[in-house]
Amino acid sequence: MWPVWFLGLFGQAKSFRANPIIGSRLLNRLGLHMMRVVLARLVAHIRWFFLMGKMPKKLRQDYARDGFCVVEGFLDKEELAAIRAEVLSSAGEARQMVQGNTATQRILLDHAYLANKPKLHALSEDRTFVNMLSYAGAKATAPLLYIQRIRNGRLEGGADPQKTMHSDTFHPTMKAWLFLEDVTPEMGPFTYVRGSHRLTRERFKWEYIRSCNAGRLSDGYSEKGSFRAGPEDLTAMNLPAPEGITARAGTLVIANTNGFHGRGQAAAGANRLEIWAYSRHNPFNPLPGFGLPFMNRIEHFFLHAYWRHMDKKAKSRGVPSSWHLISAREMFD
Repeated sequence: MWPVWFLGLFGQAKSFRANPIIGSRLLNRLGLHMMRVVLARLVAHIRWFFLMGKMPKKLRQDYARDGFCVVEGFLDKEELAAIRAEVLSSAGEARQMVQGNTATQRILLDHAYLANKPKLHALSEDRTFVNMLSYAGAKATAPLLYIQRIRNGRLEGGADPQKTMHSDTFHPTMKAWLFLEDVTPEMGPFTYVRGSHRLTRERFKWEYIRSCNAGRLSDGYSEKGSFRAGPEDLTAMNLPAPEGITARAGTLVIANTNGFHGRGQAAAGANRLEIWAYSRHNPFNPLPGFGLPFMNRIEHFFLHAYWRHMDKKAKSRGVPSSWHLISAREMFD
């Protein structure tokens, strides 16, 4: 596996536990992790420069300063009603992941699903929408789009690990939420630590120290490259308290998830419905790409193949896969 582990240094690989080179205490004391962090950020800025025409200047400034930007009223009432009607009447391949007592339910907006849904199809190809997401993700390729339902307190279980502030990975990445319902504080709004995406001296120091021991951490996520940060960590990095982003239906929120973020605490049984976007690419490729439409279909093909493979593996062990199939109607009860 050594050649694979070595090549992983030049891509998205982030696990300190699964890759002994990335997790090497000696190499990280010598600065391996922080060299990857700094280089990935420099490359992202190159791609953002080439793509700056895809997002209005004011939103780019918000995104660069705060780590997220908010577009209120992105969908007007008529568009929102039409899209909600298509979503709530839909059938499709729905999958669910359970973390603690929270269930995340998703349907991928692929070509087959969008075939008879003109409003959702138009949204998925809307240039304003796609361009802003492409800029934020620092890649011209359109992001993956899903219908997503977050159900808090869905099952008996421990605390939801996604409600601890965390950074998804070592390099800038994009997630976005187009809310189809009003999001109030009781619903567990998307929560962000404003400005935490910036590589300040304090964050550099904190991340360097964490990287030197990351392979020995055992919270289930930090050792896999998604660092968790408690209140004392945020204080050490001179960062503000997490901020829940409440929103009216039709609001679009775009975030750099290299910054610290999570789900807000929610009332048991509270849930929210949204269109969710995700973009993560090789952080060391300086080329922004061309945004060719067929690339999305290829990505969808491999994603479905991966899910089927994981279903098969899980079935052989007599357990459900981490993203297991559920009835689409279960999302919309």
